[in-house]
Amino acid sequence: MKKSGIILIVFVVLKFILQYSLINPEYELHRDEYLHLDQGNHLAWGFLSVPPVSSWQAFIINALGNSVFWVKFFPALFGALTIVAVWKTVEELKGGLYACILAASGVLLSVLLRLNMLFQPNSLEVLLWTMFYFCVIKYINSDRVKWLYAGAIFLGIGFLNKYNIVFSLLGLIPAILLSVHRKIFLQKHFYFAALLALLIILPNMVWQFQNDFPVIHHMKELSERQLVNVSRLDFIKSQFLFFLGSILVIMAGFYALLFYRPFEKFRFFFWSYIFTIALFLLLKAKDYYAIGVYPAYISFGAVFLADRFERLKQSAILRVVFVSIVIVAFIPLYRIAFPNKSPEYIVSHRNRIKN
Repeated sequence: MKKSGIILIVFVVLKFILQYSLINPEYELHRDEYLHLDQGNHLAWGFLSVPPVSSWQAFIINALGNSVFWVKFFPALFGALTIVAVWKTVEELKGGLYACILAASGVLLSVLLRLNMLFQPNSLEVLLWTMFYFCVIKYINSDRVKWLYAGAIFLGIGFLNKYNIVFSLLGLIPAILLSVHRKIFLQKHFYFAALLALLIILPNMVWQFQNDFPVIHHMKELSERQLVNVSRLDFIKSQFLFFLGSILVIMAGFYALLFYRPFEKFRFFFWSYIFTIALFLLLKAKDYYAIGVYPAYISFGAVFLADRFERLKQSAILRVVFVSIVIVAFIPLYRIAFPNKSPEYIVSHRNRIKN
């Protein structure tokens, strides 16, 4: 096995170790986890608040014994696969081993550690956003239509997991229309792929129709009770915190998409981000709805920075510094963002934790 493959396996193993060690076993499952687990006992093509994919996972968890290990396994698995997807995206962008390590570190030591603690649709959603963007990158690089169909499959499954993935498409379409790649809309396979995605989501659409579109009721209730309290300023602040250790890498990715010649054909990704975030802001979406956007941009930034470092005399120092930033930024998050302390510890150190 190649060195890069061994290092990737190390990241995957470390991901699982962290996910299972960041939760003190004294704590019970989250209330939302009980909701999704119960849906496995009532399989259908849809539910009031979510599409059906999480119920399929719950059904499997129940078949495996319904233990906490298996409840936590699936979100951890999706988080690990997100690291793999980012690694492969970096390789597709012609990044070397250091770029892969920098990107994988940024994804590993991020908000995803908290997101991947809970059995909810969010963990799979981030993976599917990342895979959808990966397919777009593969298509742009190869012009092979199989990647249109692969992207359609990930998009369709993503829709059956959480409707939020539609925003990735709504941001991407106008961005492509403004680019030289608009010719894709004259490609017959684009519409065949769209038909494939429609066929995948059709059972849920039929279920929605048969039940008077409960998603509309849910979205109205969500808007009136929760989204009305969302602050757009807080939404923007959170975007900087989700991948705090990789914020410079993400910014480098934005810069590269605008000015780095090898990424010129991917420039529409910059505008896709702008359109997607603008839609979230317009609709006063919750901040974590946008988490799935960022792994792909970490990939762009890591490849660009690795290339720049190779041209500088301080290359070795800069490589260490940027990975160190990711690690150091994670330390305070480890102390306050995870339920890894016992209730007794929290009580005895309440002043320290409060501060």
